[in-house]
This record gives sequence, structure tokens and C-alpha cells, in this order.
Amino acid sequence: MHGEWESDKQKDKIHFGGRQAVMQIEVKKLDRNMADAYLDFFDHRAFSDGSAEKGCYCVWHHWTDRHERERSLMPENERPYRKRDYAKELIQNGILNGFAAIYNGRIVGFCNADAKECYFRMSREKHPDSWIGVNGNDKILAIVCFIVAPGMRRKGVAKALLECACQYAEENGYDYVEGYPSQGEFVANNCGGSASMYIDQGFEIIDIPNGIIARKRMKK
Repeated sequence: MHGEWESDKQKDKIHFGGRQAVMQIEVKKLDRNMADAYLDFFDHRAFSDGSAEKGCYCVWHHWTDRHERERSLMPENERPYRKRDYAKELIQNGILNGFAAIYNGRIVGFCNADAKECYFRMSREKHPDSWIGVNGNDKILAIVCFIVAPGMRRKGVAKALLECACQYAEENGYDYVEGYPSQGEFVANNCGGSASMYIDQGFEIIDIPNGIIARKRMKK
């Protein structure tokens, strides 16, 4: 499934401000050559507000119990770098996928998106409730996380990432796009995004045990 991400880069332009101040952001698929730019984003901008999520490198959905055991056996001073190294490995092997928002040559936002079955945490065994209402052969693009640099929030970056993901899904034969928004009042560190953002893009909000799913059918 990961081979699909080798197709031509998909780009979008976002404009903010009036005539005197226009901000251009390019959105494109993460590729194997962007590992260093990705790490730079997580090292310096993604959690510059001191968020507790700093150090996640957005690998949680690929992070198994085995990985956690292996990290626990490492010297204590090396443990904080394990997820960073793992993220680079995943990107270079075409396993960690998604869309990056780029401004002034640097990544300022990222949404982690891939075929749903590619995520360990989203498997039918680990998260069976999230498969309610879809058929076994349905092709689903799962958006598991949004991360936007604090200085770029409330500027439409997450919305643009979502739009780009939906366009990619439509062009590549997906039956559904899914997201996993936060329940209740949205705050900046809710990495699933807001339910209202999905609703604005035509997603249906589905109640499941212990959560909600935003789901949009792509094929008519």
C-alpha cells in the first residue's frame, strides 16, 4: 500500500491576508527525501509552546509493545532519541506518510495519513470499533494526527491539509477518508483535529464506543 505515495507530488496554495500581506503555503505529500525537514519541524517548531507531546515525532500509530520494550532497555540518555530515529527510519522506508504544509521552505504543519490497515494502532484487532459501518474490502485513507506549529495555528493550515488529503484520496481510488476528532471542546493540542473542521468538509460524525469518527465517502 505504501507504494501509492510514490506518485506525483500533490500541491496546494493557501493565501492569507490582504493585498499588503499574502502568506503562501505549499501542501505536498511527505516523501522519503523529506526526513530531515520533518525532524527539523518536530525538533524546533511543532511543540515550541512547550506542549507535553514534544518528542512524539508522530510515530505512535506505528509504535508497538516491542518497540517500547526495546526502548526501555536502552541507556536512559539514549531513550529520548529513539522515536526520533524511528521516525527517520519510517520515512526513508516509505512507511510514515502524510501531507506537509511548507512556508518559507520549512515544514510548519503535518497530517499523518495513510491506508488504514498500515497503522498498527488502527488494526481491526486493536481498534475494532473504528471499523463499524465499512466493508472488509473498503479502501480507507485514515488521518490519525494533525500537528501545526503554534505560530501558524488558526490560519487554515489544518483545513488545507485535510483538503489535500481528500483530494489525494479521490484521485487514488479510496472509498472513504476517516479522521478521529476530539470529543467536546477543542484545544490546540487535540491532535485529532476539531469535529467542526471535518463537518465543514462534508464528513459525517459517527458515534462509536469511547469516541467518535469523522468519515467521508469518496466513491458515489
